[in-house]
Amino acid sequence: MGEIMYWQKKRLSYDILIPPIQKPFEEFNLSETETYFKWYISQICNRIKYLQNYSDITLNYSVDSLVDIWGWFLRTAEIEKTSKSKMNEVRRQLKGQPKEIAEVVLKEQSEQFTLETEYIIRDIAMYFGEVYIKNNSAISWGYHTDVKADSFANMPLLVGFEDRDFDPPFKANFEPVEMLHIQACNIFDNSQSDKDLLNLYNTWKRMVYN
Repeated sequence: MGEIMYWQKKRLSYDILIPPIQKPFEEFNLSETETYFKWYISQICNRIKYLQNYSDITLNYSVDSLVDIWGWFLRTAEIEKTSKSKMNEVRRQLKGQPKEIAEVVLKEQSEQFTLETEYIIRDIAMYFGEVYIKNNSAISWGYHTDVKADSFANMPLLVGFEDRDFDPPFKANFEPVEMLHIQACNIFDNSQSDKDLLNLYNTWKRMVYN
């Protein structure tokens, strides 16, 4: 949320959704977390309608529709050179790191999605979450506030998963924006596929708590 200043300035055709609280999630207090979560949930329906109208893709909450909307996204996503200010910040953070590591990171960070593309990812993440909820009664939106537990504290999450590969099993939470962003980054090495979201859905499907 704090990196909007790093994007190139240009006119946007996509109506982006600006969060009501402009600071890192880890700095939220309990009241701010509750406020943000209620605001987020209240926006989902309208954002999905907007995404459907903008993309001209039928968003009927079926699992197969994940292929359609992701195929559209891959055709629509835009990449730009990372701004000098952000690259300078990356260089500052890399001070003291071995030269070989710094060079790899700088190369990876030299390109980024446009601001518009980043916000499209966020809206598709909302839709992905709703597809999961409508097709799996055990899954719902939720959040946790334990900043020591993981990096997703205070964020809207999909809850109701259980990782049974461990003994004892443990509850697993799904943060849709970050998880979809990882899939989107396949574009940078040309490994993207229309089925990326479907595959992600199926990977987590086996962890739905029954």
